[in-house]
Amino acid sequence: METEPHPTWGKYIRDIVFGANDGVVTALGFLVGITQTSVESQFILISGIVVIIAGAVSMALGNFLAVRSAKQFYSAELERENWEIDNLREKEIEEIGDIYKNMGFSGPELNSLVKKVTSNRDLWLKVMMRDELGLLEEENKKPVWNGLIIGTVYIIAGIPALLPFLLLEEVKAALIWSIIISLLVMFGIGIIRSLVNKTKIWTSSIEVIIIGILASLIGFIAGRLTGFVG
Repeated sequence: METEPHPTWGKYIRDIVFGANDGVVTALGFLVGITQTSVESQFILISGIVVIIAGAVSMALGNFLAVRSAKQFYSAELERENWEIDNLREKEIEEIGDIYKNMGFSGPELNSLVKKVTSNRDLWLKVMMRDELGLLEEENKKPVWNGLIIGTVYIIAGIPALLPFLLLEEVKAALIWSIIISLLVMFGIGIIRSLVNKTKIWTSSIEVIIIGILASLIGFIAGRLTGFVG
């Protein structure tokens, strides 16, 4: 029986969806806000490009630091568990027993599990990290690569909304097309989610669109209120 192949890029779905959604939402919110005060398509286009690039760099660096910090924390906790196995061995064996007791094991079955786990140091460490500390080794997480992915998809998703301001001189018409394009990009993000998560395309896409519209609306309202107060 043939098994369905798993998408290898699925491990990057968080970065792809997060970066793409933030890129299109930022672009849409910016455009809706700035078109209320500016009547020049060229100025809006240039300003939009600057905003998207700045946002992409910020997202990339932020994701780099977040992933790097998570890996460093995991390494520090792994080192501590290693030390405890060497210096507090009996206590650590007890903790393994407690972990499996809480899972419902008891008697000879429990003793067999504890003996098997504690006889293999690598397995022992994995169990302690996962079941005691709730930490998983993210082998596929590479800080630089994750930063580049999120920054790149941010730009890819954000730039299309700016294109109407390159092609059209009339600001209102350009904004309408930007909204349409942004909705299509959000729909595309939903398709990507559905392909990886095996969910219905329409359900996944509508969810992304609703969240994107709400985020853009909140950003627009906040901008208007700030302008009003100022």
